Amino acid sequence: MRFDRRLDRALSGFRPDLVGITAYTCDYNVAVSVLKEVKKFDPRVKTVVGGHHATVLPDDFARPFVDVIFLGAADDSFKEFVARSESGRPVEEVPNIAFVRDGSLRFTDRAPTTQNLDLLPFPDRRLTLEYRSRYRDRMNTKTGLVMTSRGCPYRCSFCACWKIMDGKYLSRSPESIVAEIAAMPEEVELICFADDNTLHSIRRAWRLIELVREKGIRKKFMMYARSDTIVNNPDLMEALKDIGLEYLLVGIESFKDAELSNLNKNLTSRTNLEAVRLLKKLGIRISPHLIVNPEFSKNDFRDLLRGVCELELFRPVFTVLTPLPGTELYEKNVDRLAIRDYDYFDFTHSVFSTKLPRKEFYFQYAKLYSQSYSFKRYFREKLRGLAALGRPSRRRAQRHPDRIPFMPLLIVHIASLRGYWKIRRRHKTEPCAPGRLRPSS
Repeated sequence: MRFDRRLDRALSGFRPDLVGITAYTCDYNVAVSVLKEVKKFDPRVKTVVGGHHATVLPDDFARPFVDVIFLGAADDSFKEFVARSESGRPVEEVPNIAFVRDGSLRFTDRAPTTQNLDLLPFPDRRLTLEYRSRYRDRMNTKTGLVMTSRGCPYRCSFCACWKIMDGKYLSRSPESIVAEIAAMPEEVELICFADDNTLHSIRRAWRLIELVREKGIRKKFMMYARSDTIVNNPDLMEALKDIGLEYLLVGIESFKDAELSNLNKNLTSRTNLEAVRLLKKLGIRISPHLIVNPEFSKNDFRDLLRGVCELELFRPVFTVLTPLPGTELYEKNVDRLAIRDYDYFDFTHSVFSTKLPRKEFYFQYAKLYSQSYSFKRYFREKLRGLAALGRPSRRRAQRHPDRIPFMPLLIVHIASLRGYWKIRRRHKTEPCAPGRLRPSS
């Protein structure tokens, strides 16, 4: 429905027996509206929901237009539910689900889910063929997604993925991954690994490299990795670059050790610095994710921007610290929330009260983006690069593989102008709870 919002036409043409939807927290209100519309179309249609939010807060879906809630990874339970529904067998025996009955929930037994991800079938990409031309990244590259692992062995306080997986980390075999990549539509240029921690298993990563070379696969790749994994395995990073690693998403989060410790990131700022230097040396583009804390002062915003500039990061992503349900951050701070409407749990709003007046907070937040992607930075680094040409090679400035070329940067500016002003005016429309905001100072 990101591409085709004509739900009424789809319902009329397909006449489904069952409609399922998955939702993160920020999708909750949209998911509810879709399920409500389905029941309005035909009350006989079974409506089911799963995903992150349904797993950690199933009571939120105890609504008259929802029939069943799936908890956790539903590869087994959803398949069994559909098979039983089709054959007329009792669905009450399906584990890891909850039935909605008169506004309350009746849970079935809990049972282990599939531990061997290789047993799962590949996605049938023929079903999304009509939307394929619109699967592109910000640089208009044709993309395809592949899931190679689930969960994460680390315990960051702001992350829910390890909670959803009950602390388990599961991964597919390199043979299975490469078989799926080889079966991708030919027009796909960039393979995005949709994992929380792609490179946790170094042994698996080396085998993946070996198989990609053996199969002669010529694709670009985007992956997620921790900075300590990068620093501890420079040979692996070089080999990944050799087979097509184009982008690496790195959760740097902060340039300050105290903040990293508070997030239970189990990393140091020095490790982040070493990881960035290594990736630049190898020519791998970095997409660093950085956290904006609602407790930030103006000096904190300046420090964050200074770190971006000093490390010469040209594609930063700034996310506002958000306590997703199910996380340690949420459990410790749920009573402090200034905003409870799930639409605002999107990492660009502060659902906590802010240290700065909210108008000033969002001004500083918008300014982070405008200055990080400014033409001033572009031309300044260009001039530095030209000046370095006259120096001995060992003293030249480092390469900047992630610096955005001028024309794409211009397009980014034009496309982002509306978003910039939306952030600046965000404080005017937020549904903040009375008494939850600190007085402006």
